[in-house]
Amino acid sequence: MKLFGTDGIRGKFGESPINHDELVKIGHAFAKSLFGTKVGKILISNDGRESSLAIEKALSLGIKHQGSMVFFIGLYPTPALSIYLNSTAQSSEMRAGIQITASHNPYYDNGVKFFDNNGYKINSNFEETIENNYFFHNENIKEQYDESSKADDSDLFEKHYVDYIDDYFRLKMDNIRHPGDKYNILVDCANGATSKIISKILNNSFINLIPIFNEPNGKNINEKCGATDTNILKSFISEFNVNSPGYKKNLDKKTLKIDLGVAFDGDGDRAIFISPSGEEINGDEVLYILATFHKKNNNVESVVGTQMTNFGIQSLYKKNNIKFIETQVGDKYVLNEMIKSGSSFGGESSGHILVPVFDNFYIGDGIITLINLLEVIFKQEKDINSLKEEITSIPSKLFNIKVINKEKFIEDPQNIKVTKDLKKMLNEEGRILLRPSGTENLVRLLIEHRNPKQIEILSEYFYDNINKNTIV
Repeated sequence: MKLFGTDGIRGKFGESPINHDELVKIGHAFAKSLFGTKVGKILISNDGRESSLAIEKALSLGIKHQGSMVFFIGLYPTPALSIYLNSTAQSSEMRAGIQITASHNPYYDNGVKFFDNNGYKINSNFEETIENNYFFHNENIKEQYDESSKADDSDLFEKHYVDYIDDYFRLKMDNIRHPGDKYNILVDCANGATSKIISKILNNSFINLIPIFNEPNGKNINEKCGATDTNILKSFISEFNVNSPGYKKNLDKKTLKIDLGVAFDGDGDRAIFISPSGEEINGDEVLYILATFHKKNNNVESVVGTQMTNFGIQSLYKKNNIKFIETQVGDKYVLNEMIKSGSSFGGESSGHILVPVFDNFYIGDGIITLINLLEVIFKQEKDINSLKEEITSIPSKLFNIKVINKEKFIEDPQNIKVTKDLKKMLNEEGRILLRPSGTENLVRLLIEHRNPKQIEILSEYFYDNINKNTIV
């Protein structure tokens, strides 16, 4: 049995493994795997789900049973925790971080992501060590440890991230010609981790960030908003529909001009962009924009994507003499290949883009992705519509199928036959990719075809002919 999926441990709160008793064991296993019998320090932050406090309590019980200290940061983006650990790393202090988040999932899901002393997500070998310690743990952990919880000053961590982002923005905006007016960006915070901090960054710049969906209540994270549902953000930008739910009442559609929209996911590491005309720019397209710009200016030779990267965009990399390196889905796989190949840019279709920042630290941060895109826009003096028009991607659609068991669905003979039939029906005009989700009990079907009508025909064939006993 495995605890870890594509990105940490995730599930429905209250069910295995995201329940009190198992989370206590997970906290203990993490601390023991990292520190052994020594005392370390673990920072814990969250993305605002109502279950976060209960999960903090359970994890801290296990950590303190091992003997280490726990410091609670509160609402904080996942990449901000990673950045804090990296930029304050000290060889004399044993530290690590845990982000409580289910990323883009609905509020009733939750999970944990683990970071080492240098701010990087733990690798597969360390995940295996944690699993071994978890499954062989038989000690009784008492509730008495709960009273010794320590809370750090969240303002300290907030200021660190704000200063870091502002410094990075100044670095990237060096030697650009500033627009005459404020550049207005509508920011969908997904009622998640970026909600509190977004109004505090870039305040002394020519950028005007206008936040929406920035009022988390524990249950509204990713609810009809954020990187996985940009419909309302598109509607507002293209139609100035200020009466839609989630908008600030003081926005004036008669005077406001939106230059760009961006939607983050629940924990702030993904970013999907919306043009002034309401066009979506996904992770594949952002990665291509960044790579081709830096190919001209910094001689970028390669870029790392995943199996999900649009085939049309992969072809464009080849035309631009940029080597495309494919990995499994998951930012940890992208990061490993970036370091191995020396690539400066990598990412996923979902909007999770990784770039090197200060001291060559690789990070996937929605706000940093935004800053990198702004650098291209201002230095090339092109708006986002013009940049998107240069990209020819093949029409594609991702279908999420709820299943009883992911492995049994993939291995089912009838489903295997249907998948083979689909590949024959493509007639070399597109591709399909069927894979189990690493974070949810879903199977994901990607269909790409030069004719968008064929995508619907192929998907209907798939749904009509698969084994109905393998789906929910």
